[in-house]
Amino acid sequence: MDVFKKHIDEVFDDRYKIKREIGSGGMAIVYEAIDMKTGQSVALKMLKESISDNTQALRRFINESKAVAMMDHANIVKILDVSVKTEHKFIVMEYIKGITLRDYMNKKGQLHWKDACAFITQILQALDHAHMRGVIHRDIKPQNIMIMEGGFIKVTDFGIAKIPNAETVTLIDHAVGTIHYISPEQARGKKIDTRSDLYSLGVMFYEMVTGYLPFIAESSYEIMNKHINVAPKPPTQYLPQLPLGVEQIILCALEKDPTRRYQSASQMLRHIYRIQQDSDTVFQKQTPSRAATGDFSVRTKTGSELTDSADVPRSTSKTFETASSRSHNRNTKSPLRLTQTSDANKSHSVTNQKKPDQPESVPFSAVILICLVFFILAIVGFALLFTLLYKGKAAEIPPWITSVSDLAQDVRNLAMEMRRL
Repeated sequence: MDVFKKHIDEVFDDRYKIKREIGSGGMAIVYEAIDMKTGQSVALKMLKESISDNTQALRRFINESKAVAMMDHANIVKILDVSVKTEHKFIVMEYIKGITLRDYMNKKGQLHWKDACAFITQILQALDHAHMRGVIHRDIKPQNIMIMEGGFIKVTDFGIAKIPNAETVTLIDHAVGTIHYISPEQARGKKIDTRSDLYSLGVMFYEMVTGYLPFIAESSYEIMNKHINVAPKPPTQYLPQLPLGVEQIILCALEKDPTRRYQSASQMLRHIYRIQQDSDTVFQKQTPSRAATGDFSVRTKTGSELTDSADVPRSTSKTFETASSRSHNRNTKSPLRLTQTSDANKSHSVTNQKKPDQPESVPFSAVILICLVFFILAIVGFALLFTLLYKGKAAEIPPWITSVSDLAQDVRNLAMEMRRL
């Protein structure tokens, strides 16, 4: 460790002055530094000198900077600068004053499910933002989640993230410490997508509320095998008072088959918000054929009405959906589908149906014709009244008045016919 203390008070790139060491890992060490241009504290993540010439390690550094540069979200750590051309290769990130979720869990032990949900929702918002940009984290674990004052979450370490149009960084040198959170498809070496991050998050969720990892064994191989082949013990066996809906969400995220798992971060987020709104929410399997594809309905013990398309608080940052993600969302089903089941809802659906044989509105042209008819009739009547008053007796109606009256009657009949049509 002393080899890194020699950098204390050094200035890199004529800008970043090292103050103290705040953390280290297998590949890098993180310092708190002062940005001499702004006077602000920053986190300087420096690649260890012993591996600074390692191509794989350098690729991971560059990969992390590219991945984070694609995103702008309150729950994702921001990268401010990158330097890989000099002897000392480093990334400059925003300084986060807090502790890792791993340290927090070690200190607190088992978390209340409501506190766990508060953390998970923030991580899901970050993942939703990343996934919409084609970025898959691939290393979601408590060590890569920072908790700031007030319980605010920051997702960090996108070093092995899968990003669009970039060479993939392998997990060969990064398996230790991650194996407990690896998805079955990762363990098999298969192609992964965004649902792999949701599995890893499910493992974290399980560990938070129970205090135990879902799979424990003496070797990495045995743990990987359990991820692939063994169903996790239901969380309520450790914590009987845990709301059943919370357990169902966790187990859905931990499905071995990605098609039975949550299909997006936003989908999982919707159901967690439902649990937060009503802890009595219970997801019930429907017919066996639907259950085979992970399809569920939901009811609550209090009888509240739920809908899968309900508004859900989302990040205020700008997002966009790629063509591939739109296609993926259209071709997948929600594993925990929320449906309306009350009589009021059934009545509502009936009233929204189109009623047969409803008369259509009168055309505007017909209205004009009707007005014209009444106007002509008024003129004819006025002419007749004037003639009677002027002569003092009933006079023979002039032929032109009769013609106008007949014309008015014809126009009136035509208007009535158009109205019936």
